[in-house]
Amino acid sequence: MIPKSYMTSNEIIKSAVRRAGLPKSNSTFTDEDFLAFANEEMDTGLVPSVLVAHEDYFLTSDDIVIDPNINRYEIPARATGNKLRDLSYVDNSGNVYEMVRIPIDFVPDYNTSYNYSNKGYTYYIQNNQVILTPTSAPLTPGFFRFSYYMRPNRLVLLKDVGVISDINLLTGEIALSNVPNDFSTQQKFDFVSVISPHRTLKKDLVATGLNGTTKVITFATTDIPSTLKIGDHVCIAETAAIPQVPSDLHVVLAHRVAARCLESLGDQEGLQAANVKLAELEQKTQTIINDRVEASPLKIVNRRGVLRRGRTTGRSGR
Repeated sequence: MIPKSYMTSNEIIKSAVRRAGLPKSNSTFTDEDFLAFANEEMDTGLVPSVLVAHEDYFLTSDDIVIDPNINRYEIPARATGNKLRDLSYVDNSGNVYEMVRIPIDFVPDYNTSYNYSNKGYTYYIQNNQVILTPTSAPLTPGFFRFSYYMRPNRLVLLKDVGVISDINLLTGEIALSNVPNDFSTQQKFDFVSVISPHRTLKKDLVATGLNGTTKVITFATTDIPSTLKIGDHVCIAETAAIPQVPSDLHVVLAHRVAARCLESLGDQEGLQAANVKLAELEQKTQTIINDRVEASPLKIVNRRGVLRRGRTTGRSGR
């Protein structure tokens, strides 16, 4: 059997137990405790360290069809930190136009004018909403593209996800090697890839049928992405059995969980040694996730600089 390059949540737990030197008959921590540690370390440690590389890991986008009757749109609920990477307007021909965020105190200056050649809007953020301005401007057909860093799904045990054993693209039937107890047509589901970085291929889907006897779950054929493969996972929405970061970082997560165990046990000597090793691991893995295209480093361009101001028709100030 070819060894996997990634670790499931079950394997993260086993690795953490070994690293912390816990006895095999461990009764101090339950699987739920380990998963809680892992999810907390994903949120407060691993995800921020990946984002700081500024290499657009976790980047995804939702296209929202323009509704001519509304001017307020919610930031996608799965956006990390409830923030956007970018917001743009796309017309029905597929042309993409920049939308410009303004401070709320600039709103009176934009009450009656369109921006960027009448192709989009300025907008401001209020709480968790994008609010278009001017509110009375005619809406051009198309959609808004919300680009954001998608929050990784919460880790669950492998038994709580369905492993795909067959896919019928004509009927929408997906055969599973196992049907978790919590699966039902009342739930929403995600398709999660087992290939690094284990991204969510499609999210918040509703199953049209579920047969626990034949281990078959059915979705609308239009909901099944072409990239879905045998071996991938069907998960209850916002859950996953594989940490949704590059596989190279899974060992770092296991070590973080081990350190949390040592901290909870009050083993200061073990914790100190674990933290030294963690710093070494993080330094080495940071070189892996930086500069995703080494021969072509990202060029930063100030699109609103003085030298480029004459090339656009947008307003640059009050």
